[in-house]
Amino acid sequence: MGKKKSLLKTSLFTVGLLEVVNRIIDSASIANTNTKTGGSYYHWKHGDIYYRTFGEKDYPPMLLIHDLTVWSSEYEWLKMAKVLSDTYRIYCVDLIGCGKSDKPGITYTNYFYVQMITDFVKEVIKAPTLVAATGLSGSFVLMANALDETLFTEIMLVSPESLTTLKKSPDEYSKLWLKLFEIPVIGRSVYYFLTNRSNTEYYLTEKCFLNSFHMEPSITRTYYNAAHARNGNGKYLLASLNSNYLYADISKALQKTTKRIVMAFGDGDPDAKSTLEQYLRLNPDIVVEYIEGAKHLPQLEDESYEEMLELMYHF
Repeated sequence: MGKKKSLLKTSLFTVGLLEVVNRIIDSASIANTNTKTGGSYYHWKHGDIYYRTFGEKDYPPMLLIHDLTVWSSEYEWLKMAKVLSDTYRIYCVDLIGCGKSDKPGITYTNYFYVQMITDFVKEVIKAPTLVAATGLSGSFVLMANALDETLFTEIMLVSPESLTTLKKSPDEYSKLWLKLFEIPVIGRSVYYFLTNRSNTEYYLTEKCFLNSFHMEPSITRTYYNAAHARNGNGKYLLASLNSNYLYADISKALQKTTKRIVMAFGDGDPDAKSTLEQYLRLNPDIVVEYIEGAKHLPQLEDESYEEMLELMYHF
């Protein structure tokens, strides 16, 4: 009995200590706030969506959508959005579960974001729009376009996810991720460990940037803060991503579209060639551009920014 009491006390102390650490992390993140200030909010049925607009209202609309990770936000496109606003009416959005948008405690799916993008275009932009989306978010755009071809005029996919990855589906281990992150204190602690500054920097330097020496410290800080906004509720998105709930086979959507599609890859992206071959096999009319001096995020790499901007002006 004495050992059981001792074990219980140790467990309670450990959980209490983890919660103290969680709260310290919460307070240390300058982006961790529930105060909705700056920009605008679209009050969607599943939560408030943060977005910013640039450019005159009578300019042609362009929607810019960041990649879907717990670190991502409209910051990914912000620098480019401000320059493009001399020609376009820019809509720069934080997807639900990311940045300053709400992060509801749900299981996120591909179709959830298809619905979100569709409703945003219809209710906020209110006109067919040019759209550029990075990574996994490109699959949501193609699925939305397949369901309603009045949404977009042209589509740009930046470093799109491979079709092989998009065919993955939840398996017997998927629910374990969901249950882990649902544990009140421990789930948040695990999430904060996986999104700590070291892992944030590793994600950016290994996955996103070709030349990490040119990566400004403010980028790491912004990505870290985006992951920690809303008291760590990004854990639900991370659980859904790790459980393969965000993937969907877009083969038919890719084949059936009549829209012009431009695909942009950084020339330093090791997966670009194989991914491109998969897409071209289904839709040989895709226009392909390689951006020199970039990896996954050519819109943020200093050495590729001008080339990417030129492509955006003319796609």
